[in-house]
Amino acid sequence: MITGLRVVDLIGSPREMGRAHGEELRTTIADGLSQWFDLVQRRTGHAGEAYAAGFVSSTSYTRAIEAYTPELMDEVKGIAEGARQKLEVILAYQMMDEEWAYRVALVRARRASIQACSAVGVVRKGSSLVAQNMDLPSHYDGTQVVLRLHPENAPGVMIFGPAGMIGTTGLNSEGVAVCCNALFQLRHRTSGLPVGFVVRAMLGRHSAEDAVALLKTVPHATGQNYIVGDPTDVYDLEASPSHVRELPRDGAQVAHTNHPLVNDDLDDQIGEDPESTTVQRLARVRSDLARLGNQVTADDVKRTLSDREVPVCVPRGSDWMTLGSLVMELSAEPVLHFAPGPPADTPYSEIRFE
Repeated sequence: MITGLRVVDLIGSPREMGRAHGEELRTTIADGLSQWFDLVQRRTGHAGEAYAAGFVSSTSYTRAIEAYTPELMDEVKGIAEGARQKLEVILAYQMMDEEWAYRVALVRARRASIQACSAVGVVRKGSSLVAQNMDLPSHYDGTQVVLRLHPENAPGVMIFGPAGMIGTTGLNSEGVAVCCNALFQLRHRTSGLPVGFVVRAMLGRHSAEDAVALLKTVPHATGQNYIVGDPTDVYDLEASPSHVRELPRDGAQVAHTNHPLVNDDLDDQIGEDPESTTVQRLARVRSDLARLGNQVTADDVKRTLSDREVPVCVPRGSDWMTLGSLVMELSAEPVLHFAPGPPADTPYSEIRFE
């Protein structure tokens, strides 16, 4: 369990930043991998390193990563070197959405067991706001970190994720932010660009419009919703292997959880999860914020993301939890408000680009 905030600054080339990441967080990465391996062993009967190697070798994700984001492959190689872990293990660890789909197919499950993630975007006067509760399996708890990247010849990036990953959701120094929600009901495939690499690639762009253009160009491996914003606009797009469909803003706002609203590229092998709260969470986020229009503040969003009723904020104590909550204010000087755990129980801290 983590109660404090950890921010790690990384400077240099992709390989140098990855190596520094791996070295600085070596023990935490090893702890996180151990927890993941234990889960894999329980769910599949396969030993962790062998499972990771089989996942990487039986899919074609590496080919897309090398073709579309070679600099991120270099960063992953650096993480493996710095953490003293096998490359295929660290590479597999990046691809949580794709690995979930692979594991479901391996054990022949049919239920869409993605239980959480709630996101919102708001265009305000002179700025925008993009926010998310990143809800993930509880085995990641204790490995939360914000990476503050200072790459060569590219915008700075602040991104949240478990230690050892290139990140899950974040923003860049030019005020471009990206949130993502799993849409496991949509088709997936064993090729294409994995979600984490799509997010980081978009955060290398200078505007939300440019990031959306990239989103519409790359081949997608997994069904996913992306809320993309900058100081002047916010977009919401549902991506799958066959389609990228935009969900129009409702006035100044967009909101999304874990069921597709506009993309019909459905996977007929995946059933609905009767325990999912995705419909209720979306209704709660919309009802809380709709009356505020473009006057939504960071504190308004924090209150909504801290909801214990539905809950929008998933507490510790089960297989899933709100691993981190991000409220990103997008302007000429973007600000990240971050809680490293369920925000109903974990205070937000303000982080800026240095």
